[in-house]
Amino acid sequence: MNLIPSENITSPAVRALLGSDLGHRYTARDSYYMGTKYLDEIEAVCEELAKRVFGCKYADVRPLSGHHCNMIATMSFTRASDSVLSVSPRDGGYPGLSHEGLGKILHLKNLYFPFDSDRMNIKEREATDLIKKEKPRLITFGASFILFPHPVAQLLKSSTEAVNIYDGSHVLGLIAGNEFQDPLREGCDLLIGSTHKSFFGPQGGLILTNNDEIWQKLVGNIHPGLVDNIHWNRIAGLAHSLLEFLRYGKAYAKQVVTNAKYLGRTLSELHLPLKAASQGFTRSHQLILDLPDDGERFRLAHGLEEAGIIVDRGIRLGTSEVTRRGMKEDQMSVVANLISDIFRRRSRSEQVARAVKKLVREFSTVEYSLDRPG
Repeated sequence: MNLIPSENITSPAVRALLGSDLGHRYTARDSYYMGTKYLDEIEAVCEELAKRVFGCKYADVRPLSGHHCNMIATMSFTRASDSVLSVSPRDGGYPGLSHEGLGKILHLKNLYFPFDSDRMNIKEREATDLIKKEKPRLITFGASFILFPHPVAQLLKSSTEAVNIYDGSHVLGLIAGNEFQDPLREGCDLLIGSTHKSFFGPQGGLILTNNDEIWQKLVGNIHPGLVDNIHWNRIAGLAHSLLEFLRYGKAYAKQVVTNAKYLGRTLSELHLPLKAASQGFTRSHQLILDLPDDGERFRLAHGLEEAGIIVDRGIRLGTSEVTRRGMKEDQMSVVANLISDIFRRRSRSEQVARAVKKLVREFSTVEYSLDRPG
């Protein structure tokens, strides 16, 4: 049973497309290759579906990952020594944007949002002061450890020069399902992200915007400078996932958040420590166990793995995949008790593993898909 919040599962139809002949082919927008009529149509359909799902003017489906999207956006709108503002990795921000990632490679000055680790969110007043003082060239919202919507609209009132990006890699499916926040309408120039976390597509990236000027500058950099060949089996799979999301995404996203909140409340009632308890634990697909000791986190993650429950060393618990398998509140109660048994060492891992296998067998199909609507 997979509770890693950065993973999900695709429908059988998407898996079939990933294994199709499309995975062997090239095309290019300058028509260098012949025989690409259908590939071009697939790309156009995928982009149009993305615009419909996210309600935006422009969409580019060529990036290979969420990190690739970050790289394209950062390289398009910054130069060496520019200041960029994001959530620090220490506070759950994405390391790929930090002074250890793109910041180091591109010789940028990394600034980090003042952050409230109890509320698991950006400190608005202090962040406003920082933006006014430092005038960063690039502001990126979003994080790897993200429980609540970021104060995008509030903070962008103090930003007049920066390019504003929302990295929705973790919460892209919740944004699409109207269950989290709406970054483009809250003032962000770009919404980027991975298509395989809370969004249930194949692994890949997506760039979305309503800004004509931003789009023209960005799209001119994508090919041939930052993207060459596109993986067409992935594009076809993403198109099918977007079609599924157009039909079932709101119900899916609502259940993902409902499951996360219910799992959080039940774990808390079982006296497991959780981040942001006073805030209601979460408004996303994630929960974060509040275990400050690295050794304790590793022991629990390893113990859960032995019992067939897969988490990361965060420890973050994600409800996207189990929701897509059809699990709801009753199953979240079962999951919470199984986690508690391992945490309290009340049951041996073999006993919990048997219960996990039984639950997984009962929920082995993929819901919210055109193969099997949820």
